[in-house]
Amino acid sequence: MTANPAGAVATAPATPQGLALRLATDPAAVGRARHTAADALRGWGVPDDTADDIVLMVDELVTNAVEHAGGPVWLRLRLRRGCCVICKVGDGCHEAPRLRHSDPDAEHGRGLLLVAALADAFGARVTPAGKVIWFRRRVRGDRIPAPRTASSPS
Repeated sequence: MTANPAGAVATAPATPQGLALRLATDPAAVGRARHTAADALRGWGVPDDTADDIVLMVDELVTNAVEHAGGPVWLRLRLRRGCCVICKVGDGCHEAPRLRHSDPDAEHGRGLLLVAALADAFGARVTPAGKVIWFRRRVRGDRIPAPRTASSPS
């Protein structure tokens, strides 16, 4: 595996079911995570308004990991049963995050509040390697049809 210019290393290519990225602890990695997530969601057929919310949550969680936690940082995104997206962001910090109600004029401190507001469910767990923060977001009421491939019958 080789690092790309934005500081991310793909540990598994995006598939119709999911993606996995190992990210550098560099602010440029946040943009890479955001862009890669947006591409995957578009490829899975997630409606634009829902995809925008998911990309915003990915941005917030990866930003927090890069700014506060230290490495290694990773992102996993998965389309589950065609009806919801599950995102996990891991980092090397063993301290669980906490929601803070910040000053409305503050520039920082609202990331987890945004995730709490936009996700159907979210949480965190401390692991031997650090911590994992996750969220789940329903993408639509019914299943998204499986993506067509070149080998699929028309």
